[in-house]
Amino acid sequence: MNEGKKTGAFWAAAAVMLAVGLFVAWPASTETEGENTAGKPLFEKFKDPLTASNLKIVTFDEEQGQLGTFEVRRDAESGEWTIPSRKGYPADAVEQMRDAANALVGLTILDIQTENQGDHEALGVVEPKLEDLEVGDTGVGRLVTFKDESQQTLASLIVGNPVKNEEGKIYVRKPGQDPVYVVKMDDSVLSTKFQDWIEEDLLQMSSIDIKEAVIKDYSASISGRNVALERNYTAKFTMEGTDWMLDELLEYNPDNAMAEPKLVEKPADKDLNSDKLNDMKNALDDLKIVDVVRKPDGMSANLRADKELVSDNEAVQSLYTRGFFPVGSGADGEFEVLSANGELNVTVDEGVEYVLRFGDVEGLSDESDEEGEESIGGVNRYLLVTARVNEEQFPAPDLQPVPQTIEELEAMLGVGEETETEEAEAPAEEMKETSEEVTEESTDAEPAETEEALPEEAEPEMKEGEEADAETSTEESSEGDSEGENTEEPATESVEEIEVSDEGEATGEGQGAELQDEDESDAPADDAAAADDSSDASAEESTEASAATEEEMALEPAGDDATEETAEPAEEESDELTFADLTEEEKQERLEAEQEKILKANTRLLDERKDRLNAAKRRVADLNARFADWYYIIPEATYRQLRINRDELFVDPGANEAAAPGAPPAGLPPGMQLPGGFGN
Repeated sequence: MNEGKKTGAFWAAAAVMLAVGLFVAWPASTETEGENTAGKPLFEKFKDPLTASNLKIVTFDEEQGQLGTFEVRRDAESGEWTIPSRKGYPADAVEQMRDAANALVGLTILDIQTENQGDHEALGVVEPKLEDLEVGDTGVGRLVTFKDESQQTLASLIVGNPVKNEEGKIYVRKPGQDPVYVVKMDDSVLSTKFQDWIEEDLLQMSSIDIKEAVIKDYSASISGRNVALERNYTAKFTMEGTDWMLDELLEYNPDNAMAEPKLVEKPADKDLNSDKLNDMKNALDDLKIVDVVRKPDGMSANLRADKELVSDNEAVQSLYTRGFFPVGSGADGEFEVLSANGELNVTVDEGVEYVLRFGDVEGLSDESDEEGEESIGGVNRYLLVTARVNEEQFPAPDLQPVPQTIEELEAMLGVGEETETEEAEAPAEEMKETSEEVTEESTDAEPAETEEALPEEAEPEMKEGEEADAETSTEESSEGDSEGENTEEPATESVEEIEVSDEGEATGEGQGAELQDEDESDAPADDAAAADDSSDASAEESTEASAATEEEMALEPAGDDATEETAEPAEEESDELTFADLTEEEKQERLEAEQEKILKANTRLLDERKDRLNAAKRRVADLNARFADWYYIIPEATYRQLRINRDELFVDPGANEAAAPGAPPAGLPPGMQLPGGFGN
């Protein structure tokens, strides 16, 4: 290369170097990045919260130096939400997931707090990476990540500390980037608390639906290679309206748990402890869990252990460590699972029975109740739950027998009793005829003769008839008398006597007689013909009244009610006679019609029972699908509400509150001690 070429290359290289130097040295724009990004969304592509099908939240435990992962996921095929971090426990996450996703959808940057990585710890936005952390590290934030069904990331954000004196504002940053942003968001919906993502009502029952409860107070424990069982009592309670009733109380021999129990009556000087029972009922209605552990795969939904399970040492150990012990039940080689602290069986009105078995304690509790108080004793309790159909709630219906022959139909209808009915009515007819004959004789006879014609025992009741006869005699003797006084006075007495009767006919007669008296009072005193007619009419009316009175007396001993009862058999007699008059062919048709009618009624009763039973079975299947795979963990405070010791069953009359757990209740007989084995 000649000198000219060398010089040209040198200047060309110098020019390039000068250009690079000028570019590097050129002053930066005075416009900050915050001015360019403020007001912009953090995740422009994340616009629909319903596209989120997976949420994962990673946290860091400073004391333990460990990461905690909480995840909620929707199955692409079934659409069901589960919690993979809890072995796939079902999640009630539709609304919760929507609210959590909405916290990041449209999240707008308010300001850039810093771009210096050294400020991350102070602002609480250090990324939770286990390889970068150790015990005691501080300032670690929550890493929140949403993904869609294809597992593509929709949004990922490290949530840090709240901004001081700025309510609702919080520091956040994107993983792998240095800028820390200030945003306004509600991070409470980004919860890692298990209870926030599940169905809170474990049993899904209402306390007002409870019909009965059975407390099985026993304790089981391992003694060598055997299970030691101590049984205290079994009590059955039923609800009548809003009141508890004790149906049965059995006590067991403390020296022989397998001996037959003794039936015990409620003390006469004690009341049932309704306060304690109501606490139990309310705890069932509001039963909440704090955690779950998956049960061994070989364990079925009805809490019976099969042979494969009891031969699996790992599965048996899983049960033992939680206070549940498979023992031979003697039925088809099955093994029943007993629990360390007894059972509680509760039946609701739809015929579903819940079986709750209480195991041992589980670790220290960091859960607080609604008042912010820690669980009693700082522990939780293992619980096994199952459901089954209570067959006693579906008794066989009372079916009506179906007649198979005409004779059976006649017996069912009461045909053949007509003869007895006629014989029973014959004496009444004879009495009526006798009374009419006596009345006819008394019309022509003197008052004295009338008295002799009546039975002696009827004399006190025949006063009305006697006065009517005397009235007739008086009117006859005064025939032709022109004075109105002799005619008016007997007529007035006749009216008074007739009105005493309750019979419509007699009352009508009395009204006619009264009108006749008024006519006689208005007639001239010297009109003999009118007087004769009036006297004859009065005599006839008195005679009829006497006959009506005696008829009434003949029927009076049975009373008005008897009269009504007499009318009913007469009506039945008419029906029976109608059936008796049917031809054999017509009777056969009637038999077939009755058979069809009764069969339809019986079928309806059977179908109603079957429908109720099937509904209960479906409900049990749905519940056991949720209960089958899990040990539940409940707060100790809830466990103490569900368990009732023997000495807590009864209280002094008028007592308003049950005795505190572990303290002797008022009124215990001298020397009686509290039974042990519960609430360990």
